[in-house]
Amino acid sequence: MSYGLLLAAHLLGAVALGSAIAALYVLDQRIARASDCGTLARAGRSAAAIVQRLLMPGVLLLAASGVGLVAGFYDGLGFVRIPWLAGMVGLFVFQSIWANTIKRRHGQRLGRLLAGRRAADRITPELEHARRDPLALFGQRMEPLLFALIVALGLLRPMAWGVVLAAIAAVLLLAALPALYAARPPAPTSRSSASVDAEGRA
Repeated sequence: MSYGLLLAAHLLGAVALGSAIAALYVLDQRIARASDCGTLARAGRSAAAIVQRLLMPGVLLLAASGVGLVAGFYDGLGFVRIPWLAGMVGLFVFQSIWANTIKRRHGQRLGRLLAGRRAADRITPELEHARRDPLALFGQRMEPLLFALIVALGLLRPMAWGVVLAAIAAVLLLAALPALYAARPPAPTSRSSASVDAEGRA
């Protein structure tokens, strides 16, 4: 296959993957703000549909065209000596593994906790704890940043390992700090504090 066709397929895969990651990020925010089980379940079903119809095709197209480009035009395994290309490949593989392990297990956990609940039911403490899981929150913020970094590496093509590694470290830090902040348990309201005080006096 010619370079032009492989590149076009690669760009199409990148658009599909980027669109899926953006849509999933929006749904993650909806899940984080949901106050009832019905809203949470609907957001989860929408996320599953996006994964099946947009994210997975994008990943497969990117992987197939990327292998073709690397094998045919970047000296096969010699790509590991090219910092920007090795960074792109490594980050893509890492992001794919993360999505199929950590993110997938988190979605399955939420699904199990939602099983048997009615749409109007309020969010249970177990569901609240699950959706504030620090690792899941870290992933939600990391994935869009990693995708943006992959695109930036492909466009700017830095040839210094220090630049690539510094960019990766910055992305991980930018994802970790907000995730740790968001994972904090919600502060008790004045009503709940008053209830606790009243129970203690009783």
